[in-house]
Amino acid sequence: MSDYAARSPSQARPAGHARPRSARLPERAFTVLIVAAAVLALTAGAAFLLPPALRLTRYEISGNTSMTRADLLSAALIHDREYFFSVDPARVRAAIVADPRVASAAVSKRFPNALRIVVKERRAVAAALVVIEGRSTAVCLDAEGVAFAVAGDAAAAAVPVISGLRFEGFRLGMRLPKELVELLSSLGSIAESEPALLTAFSEIRVLKAASGEGELLLYPLNQRIPVRAGPRLDAPTLRSIILVLDVLGARGLAGSVEEVDFRTGTVVFKTKEGQPG
Repeated sequence: MSDYAARSPSQARPAGHARPRSARLPERAFTVLIVAAAVLALTAGAAFLLPPALRLTRYEISGNTSMTRADLLSAALIHDREYFFSVDPARVRAAIVADPRVASAAVSKRFPNALRIVVKERRAVAAALVVIEGRSTAVCLDAEGVAFAVAGDAAAAAVPVISGLRFEGFRLGMRLPKELVELLSSLGSIAESEPALLTAFSEIRVLKAASGEGELLLYPLNQRIPVRAGPRLDAPTLRSIILVLDVLGARGLAGSVEEVDFRTGTVVFKTKEGQPG
């Protein structure tokens, strides 16, 4: 007899090897269903529990002096219900710096429920009179030449008024022309080093000289003698002006002087009779 014999399918693949795959499929499908159900349950639980836990409840604000907490949150477009993952620090920063009162800002999130805002406000170094809604109003100017806020009585009294300016279509946030920004920048430097020097002058009038160069006419707070100066100011010049005016007052000569000229290295006195001294 031949050793080779044809086998039936059942003989070629024993029962123990034919059914395990089909037997295990339902078990695997059941396991997958359990895992999927668990994931869905966890997702639903997280969706229900996490939002209240990650709601922003702490706002750490620093750098503000004149703007209140409410002012800053309003400028930042922060609403009553904000959540950690939905708040975009870049968007918040852009909204804050769009406020003319803010020079710069930094915004960051602190897990799980805090938003940190650091601002640098503009600082008034002078004021200017503009027309707002048909009324003459004093506005604050900073060292960059930006008209950033309506000046209150205290703010207007603490800095000199810049006159001789003309604003067309005024709005807060407007920036002065470059040649005037140089003046405001010089006032900013004085305000940083010796702020008391600025309070000695009530008004600084911007003039256009015949030569085309700008010049200034300063009006001291406690003297009626105007002082003519160049387009930029510095602390030594203001100290010298105050010293000269004090000497004139002490010697009883203030009444006879019409103007003091500081545009050159030599101080020139113009008497009321029109004779230079």
